[in-house]
Formats: sequence, structure tokens, C-alpha cells
Amino acid sequence: MIKDPKMNLVLDFVFKNANEGDPQSVLDTIDRFVQETGTFLMNVGPEKGKLLSKTITEIKPAKALELGSFLGYSAIIIAMFLPEKGSLISIDHDKDSVETSNKIVKFSGLDDKVQFINSKSDQAIRTLQESFDFVFIDHEKKLYHSDLLLLEELNLINKGAVVFADNVGIFQDKMKNYFSHVRDSGRYDSKNIGANLEYRNNIYDAVEISKFN
Repeated sequence: MIKDPKMNLVLDFVFKNANEGDPQSVLDTIDRFVQETGTFLMNVGPEKGKLLSKTITEIKPAKALELGSFLGYSAIIIAMFLPEKGSLISIDHDKDSVETSNKIVKFSGLDDKVQFINSKSDQAIRTLQESFDFVFIDHEKKLYHSDLLLLEELNLINKGAVVFADNVGIFQDKMKNYFSHVRDSGRYDSKNIGANLEYRNNIYDAVEISKFN
């Protein structure tokens, strides 16, 4: 049972207004929920979502990992643009987030491509049995650096894989170690792309897209 009232409101709105089995309709409906209710949602949003979908389309990852599920919005984007046999594992420590994401992704018709794990990220990472071609990081900002290092330590990032980190603009003060690693360690080719914060046209944000050498 989902206890978070905001998540229940989003679910109800999606089920009433989106077309079942149509991922884009579900994304558009979530965006519409924000517009109509004025409720802020911390999913990647439509502007940065285009950068995410473009990245997935370009690299065509067979195995993708997401740290931070929230409502399943970014999981839908990733799963939509994966190759036919591609798959995504999404990890979130919040039980409501995982349950909500499961319901929304299933409603979208993409549940055959996505597996959700309800766990602290570092604990879940240690249980993973496969390495990844793409990693989307959008969970607790203080964990970006340590979880990336853990993925490397356990050889869970394939050569040439892309790591896409959200919210590195608005939380740049918490990203010093992360930036130092992906920009200066020699292990990545990294670029920073400025954008607006999700659903806020007047607040600066950015994503960091880093290719693992």
C-alpha cells in the first residue's frame, strides 16, 4: 500500500487520463499533472528527458541501471528507447517509490523491460550480477560519487558505458568530488549540459554525461 499522498494523486491522475500501454501518453500525463495542479515532482522532466532519450538512442545499451526510481518517469524514458532486448534495473530505497514506479511502468506496458529493487543503493549494487552499458544517477546527491566508485570497484561498468547524472547544476555544491572524478581522474570523457530544473523555467540545473574509458 502506497502511503505517500502525492504519489497516490499522481497514480490516480495517470490511470484516469493516460492511455494504457502508451509510454509517451503516460509521460505527457505526468507533465500535465504538474501543470494543472502546480505540484512539483522531482522526476527528470521533459526538457532533460529529451537529453536522456537522445543519449539512450545514441548508445543503444543492452543493460541499463538507474539509481533513484521516484515515480518511474525516467525508467519509462530509458525503457522506451532501449534496444528490443535491452533491460533496466532501477534501485530505490523508498518503498512507496518502488511500488508507484512498478504500477506506472506496468501501466505503460514496459514492465517486461524493467526490474525494480527496493534497497539502499550501495547494498543493492553489491548484489548485482551483471555489468552495465548505461547508468542513470538521480538519487541522494551525497551518494553520486561513492556509488559510482563502488560500481567501478565491482567491475559493473562496461568499457564505453555512459553515466548520466541529473541535478548536478542545482546541487553543484554537493558535486565537487563527483565532478573531480569524472572530469579529472582520466577514467571518463565528461561533458556538462545546462538545462532548467524540471518544471521550473527560471531555475538553472545541469546534467553531467560521462563516457567510461
